[in-house]
Amino acid sequence: MDAIHPPRDIIIVGAGIAGIACALALSRELSPYVPGLKIRVYERHDILSTSGGAINLTPVAQRHLAQLGVLEELDRMGSEGGAEVDAISLYSMRSGRSIGSVNFVDHRGNGYGGYKGRRVMRIVLSMALLTLVERIPNVELIFGKKMVGGEEANDKALVHFDDATNAIGDLVIGCDGVHSAVRTRWIDPDSPSEYTGMSFLQATLPSDSISSRIHFRSSALNISRHGSMLTTYCDSNHEQIFAAAIVQVSQEDMAYYRLEPGQDWATQNRIKCALRREVQQRFSKTAIPCIKEIVDSNAEWMLYPVHQVRPGGKWCTNRAILLGDAAHAMPPRDESAAYALDDAILFARILASYRSEPLSEVFDAYETLRRDTINHAFKESCRMWDRNRDMGLLEGRLKEWMMPFSLRSHREQREAAWEFDAAKITIPTPAPSEDLVSLHSFLKERKA
Repeated sequence: MDAIHPPRDIIIVGAGIAGIACALALSRELSPYVPGLKIRVYERHDILSTSGGAINLTPVAQRHLAQLGVLEELDRMGSEGGAEVDAISLYSMRSGRSIGSVNFVDHRGNGYGGYKGRRVMRIVLSMALLTLVERIPNVELIFGKKMVGGEEANDKALVHFDDATNAIGDLVIGCDGVHSAVRTRWIDPDSPSEYTGMSFLQATLPSDSISSRIHFRSSALNISRHGSMLTTYCDSNHEQIFAAAIVQVSQEDMAYYRLEPGQDWATQNRIKCALRREVQQRFSKTAIPCIKEIVDSNAEWMLYPVHQVRPGGKWCTNRAILLGDAAHAMPPRDESAAYALDDAILFARILASYRSEPLSEVFDAYETLRRDTINHAFKESCRMWDRNRDMGLLEGRLKEWMMPFSLRSHREQREAAWEFDAAKITIPTPAPSEDLVSLHSFLKERKA
């Protein structure tokens, strides 16, 4: 690619949150400067995936969704567009007492930078993203394209699909998640995803099916020595409760509990019954009546193993780069959805600012701004998730006693993180090219 021209034909692999957000951000940032800009998003599924549960949108995530126009689309969806969350309240399952909260509002009840938290089902957020991207003329979304390899030659990037077709572009962006084919089959085959030893057990049930007093206002994390259980509304009318147990599950049990397409009814029923027993054995002795009802209900629990990608791997080659979980999947925490949005907005801004520079300069600038932040976030996520591993009685009590102190000591750090705005962070000025330096020297000599 000629160094003075930005990429005009961009390929994005993966139509999840990171992929669609990237397409929206690139179209917004590059369209004013790049005539004929073309962005193609390839998704391996034939339809939009319905997997996953409820996503926590922090003030950062909401701010970035608003900048991309997605928050307005969520609001148009009415009750399904999500439930406002002022705080995630923490409770002890053993005693039932409150042990603190993670607040998305300040002491006056105002959101950070105008935004609070929101809990929304992943499929609903995906639909809002899809609705918005379909209105953009220079973005094309293609389903049923499973990437199996890639290569670079003659100033172009070539993506291979499993149906023996190819796509050629100036730039390839891998947004295909923790098990990224762009990473494992192209950019960094030595960085496979790995199972963390932790899993989500998730279920959704009607609020009116619970006769006990619901102990949380909008969202709660209920702590025990056998893991934790998130209980939250996921719609503004508070008609649905999403429950997600965060538990330690061995590799063998994880494979045993996994529901797969094509399984017969008897196998699926066996797995669902086993998952229900697993939840009951861990949490049925809770002192919180609402939790006990959820645990003892006939809700259908699904297991979602949590995988990660260890820090330090490659994020790019000459013409391909990884964003979102494809680059840095980590155990989910408060800001998980925000990281993908941060990546998309920041990378698009850098690409626009460096539009006259080689892609190597773009990638270097991006990594300079993101690596340290992601490495720190990974360490924090691992630290938080260690608290959900199975513990003995004394260790479990100590976790409860220490939780209020931990929440207070990290409050300023959380608040600072929720003020972050990827649209305002300073982009380093591109270094002048050798040609410009030579021209400047020549003109300076003539003037002398």
